Amino acid sequence: MRIAAAMANDEIATDRDGWVDEVEQVEPARFRARYLLPRRPVVVRGALAAWPARHRFTPEFFLEHHADRTVRVRGRPYRLGDIVGQQLRSDAEHPAPYPCTLADCSDLLPDLGPRLACGQPNRHTSPLMPKGVFDLVNHLEIFFGGPGSGFPYLHYDMLHMHTWIAQVYGAKEFTFYEPGQEDLLYVHPQMPWMSRMDDVNDRERWPSLQQARRHSVVLEAGDAAFVPCGVWHITRCINMNITVAFDQLEASNWREFTRDVVAEERRKGHRARAGWLGAYLAALGPLFGVTERFGANRGADWGVPRVH
Repeated sequence: MRIAAAMANDEIATDRDGWVDEVEQVEPARFRARYLLPRRPVVVRGALAAWPARHRFTPEFFLEHHADRTVRVRGRPYRLGDIVGQQLRSDAEHPAPYPCTLADCSDLLPDLGPRLACGQPNRHTSPLMPKGVFDLVNHLEIFFGGPGSGFPYLHYDMLHMHTWIAQVYGAKEFTFYEPGQEDLLYVHPQMPWMSRMDDVNDRERWPSLQQARRHSVVLEAGDAAFVPCGVWHITRCINMNITVAFDQLEASNWREFTRDVVAEERRKGHRARAGWLGAYLAALGPLFGVTERFGANRGADWGVPRVH
């Protein structure tokens, strides 16, 4: 559902159950109090008006200039032009492969931004961050999807990162599940950020999911959404669409991020590294807290460290 029509700047529209808000704009102080700390998703309509990507990123642009680039879909490499062509020909009954992500975005950064004020500070870009702690995540990705396709698993973002979704082309539906319902979501025992469900519409196999409180909203071209850490969600492409997703790591999710980093190191059998990383990150958090009062960890650095 699209929650509401345009409103005055200081007005807020909510979904019918009052958990997901839609705003025309939101100041950082209000964002922190109303969404960041309570961990409530919010949709900011028209947030990308100043982004060159909002008008430049189209299927035709990527077919003309980036068709030979390699993308990955569920671990398998594809040529971007081939995938986009399939997506343009797909429909709800015959969806194209998804999620198709372009993680090597370094040459496209001039078209992305300015970074939203509420999406800062941004600790993962600091040179004080230890190498290797982000091996499991990409901080910035471009998603391509065709009608009827959707993210295959109910999940929240790894390492308890906050996520911003920038919808630059087409429309995509997001369904959010309220916190505290993990007993209804069939959480994977080895991967606690992911559900075991392979089809959320299969009521016979996954009956408990139907009891979970959920909220759906459609992001249209130019909109942005804040997805707090730990909020379970799933997506569905309404039509051909292009989405930019980027992470945010700051004080409110630092403790959970540290816990997840330590847990991942222990899972790998690196107990010594887990110990010193936990101690280092615990000490680094207060230091960041002080320096961020003076503007640290802000700016245009998106933190795009690698290609894969």
